[in-house]
Amino acid sequence: MQASAKSTTNSLLLFVVLLIAAILRFWNFSEIPFMYDELSALIRAQAGSFSELIIKAKETDVHPVGIPVFVHYWTLLFGKSEMVVKLPFIVFSIVSVYYSYKIAEKWFNATVGLFTSACLATLQFPIMYGQLERPYASGMLFSVLMVWCWTNFLFGEKAKQNRNLTGFVIAASLCTYNHYFSLLFAIIVGLTGLFFVNRQNYLKYILAGICIGLLFVPHIPVFLYHLSLGGVGEDGWLGKPDNDWLYVFLKYLFHFSRIVYALLFFLIAGSLYFLRKQNSSHYKMHIVAIVWGFAPFLIVFFYSVLKSPVLQYSTMTFSLPFLLMSLFSFYPDISRTLKTVLVAAILVTNIFTLVNVRKHYEVFYKQPYEQMAENSLEIINQKGEKNVSVALSVIDGFMDYYFEKYKQTFDFFNASTPNPKAFKAFIMKQTTSFFVAGNLPPDYIEIIKEKYPYMILKEYGFTYSLYCFSKQKTNEFHETVVFTDINNFQNKSKYWLGDTMSVVRNDSSRLVYKMDSTIEYSPVFQAKLKEITDSKHNIINIKTIIYSSDSTSNPVLVMNIQNADTSLHWNGADYFWFNNKPGKNAVYISECLSGFNFKKYPEAEIKIYVWNRNKKSFYIENISIEVIKSNPFIYSLYHPIE
Repeated sequence: MQASAKSTTNSLLLFVVLLIAAILRFWNFSEIPFMYDELSALIRAQAGSFSELIIKAKETDVHPVGIPVFVHYWTLLFGKSEMVVKLPFIVFSIVSVYYSYKIAEKWFNATVGLFTSACLATLQFPIMYGQLERPYASGMLFSVLMVWCWTNFLFGEKAKQNRNLTGFVIAASLCTYNHYFSLLFAIIVGLTGLFFVNRQNYLKYILAGICIGLLFVPHIPVFLYHLSLGGVGEDGWLGKPDNDWLYVFLKYLFHFSRIVYALLFFLIAGSLYFLRKQNSSHYKMHIVAIVWGFAPFLIVFFYSVLKSPVLQYSTMTFSLPFLLMSLFSFYPDISRTLKTVLVAAILVTNIFTLVNVRKHYEVFYKQPYEQMAENSLEIINQKGEKNVSVALSVIDGFMDYYFEKYKQTFDFFNASTPNPKAFKAFIMKQTTSFFVAGNLPPDYIEIIKEKYPYMILKEYGFTYSLYCFSKQKTNEFHETVVFTDINNFQNKSKYWLGDTMSVVRNDSSRLVYKMDSTIEYSPVFQAKLKEITDSKHNIINIKTIIYSSDSTSNPVLVMNIQNADTSLHWNGADYFWFNNKPGKNAVYISECLSGFNFKKYPEAEIKIYVWNRNKKSFYIENISIEVIKSNPFIYSLYHPIE
């Protein structure tokens, strides 16, 4: 009777966990937008033939071709709307929660299964990757299905061995075609099984491994092509991981929240308390859970350090159920009341921090391309197409999806290729009253303000900033200024170093600084970085007005951040980049220091000056520095929100 009551409680709690997993993933389903990677994958999956599809998938991405093939035929059948494309991946994610429970229950007990599945149901990492049309939700599902069949083959009923072995082969093969790190996980699982096979089933198991290898043979040319590129990494943009990468990932996994940390500490402490009472018959599966949870990370970490950077949070998706399982694996099947209370605590705590700390539905549901398209169209329809100019930084072809979706197009300047001079020329030609700027470099925003000085719209989100500027002052937005300083050679603050011997009066009787062949550097602004900015997401705007009658003169505005005598970050802006008219021009450096490690270099100094690289003659009217509050959500899906 008591066992039956406990079983009923387990089933009810699992139902609640799965229901919550579905609600959190399907929340406001019609409004979930595509991320950049999804748009890119969707475009790659469109082809006129199967061979063209494979070539596109092989040459434009360093992943196996399984998911592009699936997306290609899925969209052919059902269309390309966000809901249609995302639906199977969300379903995959929910089913993964269920099988993670089943594995933990079989290896350990229902308590471990419920704790594991409750975390998978409510943590942002599996929720977000479960909402993406990428090989992560599918990879997690294929991985847990593989392990479920593996478990039942090795430890289940002998009468069902062949069926479970067939399922293992199919699921493992799907892993190999899904992602190279779900392939890695399949190899780890396969090798682990060699420690558990016996005389009766080892031959079947070896043959199953051979079948998985044979099924992967058609993909070997693609795999070798990716290896020929120098590895299956992303050297172009992904850096080598720091030594504390796993620690930072675990903080991210648990919502950067002290509330979640406290609950997790309590739960792990409880697991360790029960360790001394644990049945020794389970110790092998404890080891397996720990190895599977952390071995993929260690392999990928050292590969990233020694060979090619590939380690990202997403690569932890396939081993995540076992990482979580390992944290709770020493729990016995505790009482119904305590189990209910602890599962409820996990669900409530994670949901609360998901919504209020991570702001998942506020941040994730606003993605750059859709927001730029929506807002641009809204402003154009409000103000009139002839009254609005638009400049966006986008990948060619990506906006076409939204032009088709909204059945409306607009012309825009694509600023994806850096060219301040061409952009300034474009701005100067505009006759419209309003200017929309989406995801432009910060120095381009300063160029826009020369002609459109009034900001009437500002929207920040994950990896994008969107503005609308006006020539006329109306309902103006003001930036929050953190620090400002200017050297106009009349009055200067304590931060400016340098002589005043070259200060002269120009034709308008204004004081200017004269540079000639004998002077290489202008007066220097020097300060501790922490004195002028209180957040790594602030933008430093630097501007100088230079007059040069010599067309060969190309002075450089310089910003150098250094620690002691070591330069950590150097940025220089050439006068030629902004020289659109003879004589006087403004030169800009505008930069967000989100990538700078403030914790590692708390005493870093910033120096700002004009460098007379060509030793020519010119005049500097002023040098100004302004630090403004910027986008707090710029990397908020993966970092704490300030």
